[in-house]
Amino acid sequence: MAYRLKTVRYKQFDRKILLQNENGPCPLLAAANALLLKGLINLPTHCVRTGAASIDDVVNVLAEHALSRKAATDDDDDDKH
Repeated sequence: MAYRLKTVRYKQFDRKILLQNENGPCPLLAAANALLLKGLINLPTHCVRTGAASIDDVVNVLAEHALSRKAATDDDDDDKH
């Protein structure tokens, strides 16, 4: 499954968002699009170049973001002890 990308203007910046393939709620795309709009995650270059992202691309980007946030939190906790 691949999601097409669309460029939107958000707070004076051009951002890529993911488009749904089917109607209905998709919490994965909602989370990814929120982070994309805020500039907290970026899609891989090959996705931007082709204008599409696979489900694996999206999950990997979200997982990397979550793990980096967890690592940063763990580092902050270590500094407090």
